[in-house]
Amino acid sequence: MDKMDIDGTPFSVLLDRAVKIKSSQSAHLAQKYNALPNFVQSSLFPSDEVFNARNLDSFTERFDAAMAWKEDGNAAYREGRFDVALEKYKMSLTLFRYVENSNPNIKNEGIKDEYLREIMYVPKNNDEEQQLHQFLVKLYNNLALTSLKRNDHRTAIQACDCAIEVDRENDKSFYLRAQARIAPKSASAIDEELAMMDLRAAVTINPHNKQARKQLQEARLRIKSQRTLDKNAFAGLFNRGEVYDTNELDEEKEERRKCLENDRIKAEDQDVILGRQLAQLYTERGMIGERNRIEESLKSRDQVVNKVDFRNPTEQMLASADAMGVDLSDPQTIEMLEQMQKEKNGGAEVCYDSIEEQQRISTAEIPNKYSSTRLFKLVRGATMLCVALIVYIYIYIRLLNFFVQYQMNA
Repeated sequence: MDKMDIDGTPFSVLLDRAVKIKSSQSAHLAQKYNALPNFVQSSLFPSDEVFNARNLDSFTERFDAAMAWKEDGNAAYREGRFDVALEKYKMSLTLFRYVENSNPNIKNEGIKDEYLREIMYVPKNNDEEQQLHQFLVKLYNNLALTSLKRNDHRTAIQACDCAIEVDRENDKSFYLRAQARIAPKSASAIDEELAMMDLRAAVTINPHNKQARKQLQEARLRIKSQRTLDKNAFAGLFNRGEVYDTNELDEEKEERRKCLENDRIKAEDQDVILGRQLAQLYTERGMIGERNRIEESLKSRDQVVNKVDFRNPTEQMLASADAMGVDLSDPQTIEMLEQMQKEKNGGAEVCYDSIEEQQRISTAEIPNKYSSTRLFKLVRGATMLCVALIVYIYIYIRLLNFFVQYQMNA
């Protein structure tokens, strides 16, 4: 027991807490120390009783002192005083494993790795080594069990790790570590898998460990049940089909395409306007060569933009033709449309500036083109031929209207 207690708390414990608060401000300087289990960290500030026990010369005297504190811890554990039991177990451990500081100004500077060293007691013979190993395994297991009672699962796992490092054939250490893994409410599927591995190891080491066998069976059932739930959940997800509506995607794509096409047309129209303004400017300044170059460029552009492939009609072309009674699958109809396209503007493709211009040209040209033929048929008195000619003109006008309408929509 410490010479000085403050409100029932040993002075060494208070000093330990104070230094840790200071050290939190320079944690990067004590990374190795912070990686140690807390039951080893606490050995940095021993009580006078512990400090004196460390200086005992013989192994037997040191071992007896450690055993006495261990027994005190066992008594406190049985009484349900787990905090006291934990402190006694730590005191017992610190006689054989502890951290030593060489910085006299640790209170002001905090804990720094460069001034620390971890000391492990080295037995002088095989008997001492065997006795110490058995003692340490039991002590680590007691630390783990007490930490579980205090819901300190991380410390429990660290204590089991230390016990397994000393003796990999101790089934109780694997069993306790499995308990510590699955005890938290936040335990994940990975924790369950790791716990089952520890339980398998415990049962393999000691097939008569009934608690480990029972826990292993329960762990298998939990994992199997969870896998079934996961399988059904994911299967239900994929069985529901697409997580998105393909029709909506198609509509969105079509809408984006139309927007891009409109933007392109606007940009091209703007280019045409600027080109014509530039040509006018060149004309006013007498730069005829530059004007002609701009006009040729505009003419070439119009011919390329308005080219229509009637032999590979789009769905929009087919729908428009069907609405107007035009059969785009008829080779003769396609030839007529292509001929009409070539006849415009000196053999180049037609490019109208407006719908009104389309209608004006189509209505003005068709009567003039066929008036002489119709009169010739009437003069000969061939009534049937006249009727056939009228039908032909009607079809031609329908085709021309379709052609003009599509040119404006293209």
